[in-house]
Amino acid sequence: MTGYFLSMNHLVPLEENLPNLAPVDDPAVALLIRSARGVVLPRGATEKRYRQITAMARNWFPNLDARYAYPGKTTQSLLFRRLKVRHPTTFVYPDPQELMDAEKGILPLDYPFVLKGDLGGGGSAVFPVTSRNDLLHGLNRLPAERPVLIQQWVKHGGMDLRVVVVGAKMVSYFRVGGENFYNNVCRGGRMHPEIFPELQYRGMAAVARFCHLAGINLAGFDLMFPDEGSPVFIEINYNFGRKGLGGTPGFRRLFQEAVGLWQQGMAYPVI
Repeated sequence: MTGYFLSMNHLVPLEENLPNLAPVDDPAVALLIRSARGVVLPRGATEKRYRQITAMARNWFPNLDARYAYPGKTTQSLLFRRLKVRHPTTFVYPDPQELMDAEKGILPLDYPFVLKGDLGGGGSAVFPVTSRNDLLHGLNRLPAERPVLIQQWVKHGGMDLRVVVVGAKMVSYFRVGGENFYNNVCRGGRMHPEIFPELQYRGMAAVARFCHLAGINLAGFDLMFPDEGSPVFIEINYNFGRKGLGGTPGFRRLFQEAVGLWQQGMAYPVI
């Protein structure tokens, strides 16, 4: 296939380039997009802008279709179920009040379980629930108009695996929180890229298969290993931390490498 690659991301210059905010309704801009062999999308593109560009492009990177089709934790659980990957038993409620009302009867999960809001990173909308008081405390901290879910408590041994996917590239490391419920680095969790290499390989292999099925090539996945079975998919994070990648410079290098592989036809991780 001949033709040029177009970048709308100023950090990744290619044969043809447009500013991040180039007006896609401009005929000249639209022609460049339509004629390109592939388009690197603008950083921070809204869903509307993403749809406008991808409606014209033949090929693009990254693929954010799943991000916008399954935007929150509640819909992610549907994606996990649809693709038949192991994940915690999950029950979704339209809003916190619906769960409060359900709590007056018999909940489908016994204590302990995990309460999650639909949106929020860094564990900000995730609460361990060991009693009714924990549940009410967590619900009072979540938006009244957003869905919530309760989820099976997974015994993770104080650690989970973060697998970051950037195109065909993957980086993994364990996050260890000790006795703390939260393993998030922003909450004091420590990164350990060197421990349990066999589990990391299993986790990356599971994520690679999932990405090919779901069409995801830019995300951070959280996995747990409660037993000898398959890894348990906990969450997909599209706005993931970069400390484990070498900070912003490390992420930029990884992204540029991924763009180079995408240009060669390798858009998703393989292991």
